[in-house]
Amino acid sequence: MDLVQFLTLLRVRKGLFWSIFLLVVAIAIALALILPKTYLGEVSVIVDSKLSDPITGQISPELLQAASLATQVDVISSHNVAAKVVDKLNLTSIPELQDEFRDETEGRGNVRDWIADKLLRRLEVKPSRTSNMVKIRFGSSDPNSAALIANAFGDAYIQTSLELKSDPARRQAIWFDSQLKDMRTVLETAQRRLSEFQRSEGMVNTSDDRLDVESAKLGELTTQLVGAQTAMYDARTKLKQMNDALAKKRLAELPDILGNPVLQSLKVDLVRAQGALAQTQQRFGRNHPQYVSESAQVASLQSRFDAEVEIARGAITQTAQIAERRTAELQTAVEQQKKHILGLKAHHDQLDVLTKDVDNAQRAYDAAALRASEVHLQGHLDQSNIAILNHAVAPLQPARPNLLLYLAVGIVLGGTFSTATVLALELRNPRVRTRQDIVRAAGLVVLAEVPRLEGRLGRHWSRRRLTSNGPKYDSRRLSGARS
Repeated sequence: MDLVQFLTLLRVRKGLFWSIFLLVVAIAIALALILPKTYLGEVSVIVDSKLSDPITGQISPELLQAASLATQVDVISSHNVAAKVVDKLNLTSIPELQDEFRDETEGRGNVRDWIADKLLRRLEVKPSRTSNMVKIRFGSSDPNSAALIANAFGDAYIQTSLELKSDPARRQAIWFDSQLKDMRTVLETAQRRLSEFQRSEGMVNTSDDRLDVESAKLGELTTQLVGAQTAMYDARTKLKQMNDALAKKRLAELPDILGNPVLQSLKVDLVRAQGALAQTQQRFGRNHPQYVSESAQVASLQSRFDAEVEIARGAITQTAQIAERRTAELQTAVEQQKKHILGLKAHHDQLDVLTKDVDNAQRAYDAAALRASEVHLQGHLDQSNIAILNHAVAPLQPARPNLLLYLAVGIVLGGTFSTATVLALELRNPRVRTRQDIVRAAGLVVLAEVPRLEGRLGRHWSRRRLTSNGPKYDSRRLSGARS
């Protein structure tokens, strides 16, 4: 069916079309007038998605707008908020609601929860797509009740949002209090261990002054040990040289002998006396008194010289022995000083460990105490990132039913239903009204078409032949005629 045939069909059956159309529109208008009027109280709230923490002053990260608003919509539409509205307005004391509750539930359940669910069924929450605004709407047959309950929902929503923040903070505060007691015990134990160790070891503070003094003393002892070892090696060398010279009877060639003025003087006197004794021996005999006297003098000088050599030898030997004892003593002192320093270092290391334990326990306790104070303040916080922009006022006009909306819907439904009815009747009982119908139904070629008669007679004939009472056709009969 093309557009021309469709328009022709509508023109032919316009009486039926308009009858159905006007009936549907009339029904829509009647419904708009008969249905009870509903007034909407609307509250506009602003949800700030970027808020500074009132306790720490830090800026909270901006939340995703869609997710944040969706969460707020769920909170507003929750049973908890509706129950707060029931409590705030004391709706459980209204006799009409109590009677309705008993009639509907036969007394089963809680009237408070039943009223809260009833309020939620008449609540509308619509978030804005381009801003952080949420509109709370409540429908009621009384405009004052609609505004009152809508405002109550806004206040209950703010109260619930505060509880959602403060209740976890209160529970955390209780947990922090128990943790602070344990941390305080740990801190006191660490401080007591540090004090006992300092008292037992005689360490007043944790500085390195004592260790520096002992290290300087070790350095001084080491320097003395090096000097003593050098002196010992020198004394050993001199003693060895003297022993070798005595064994080879070349004592006079020793540097210590050559450098000793007493021995040199005695040696000169001995040589002079030996020379005089040799001359006396040549001049006189051995029994001559002068020879005997000079021989005794030579013997005395030799004895004195030997004694001085022994003294020098003993001095060198004693010097070597003293140097060895001094070296051994310094070596022992150095080893003891090293052990003492190592002990001090071990004590300092243990002291550092105990001090770090105290510092760590102190830092942990301070951080926990700071966080506990913040949580305590958050538990008593009465500030929210939600604010009411517009409070609900009693509406002057009902929001539902909307007469214009019902009229528009009636027009659309009336046009659709009347058109569908006309098409259904045509498909059920088709008629031949135009030459296109003959061509489509019988496949015959139309050779001529009688023009429409003008005037009263033509209109009368047309009404009889080209209206809904026109001739019927059967596609099978037309196909047989064509053949």
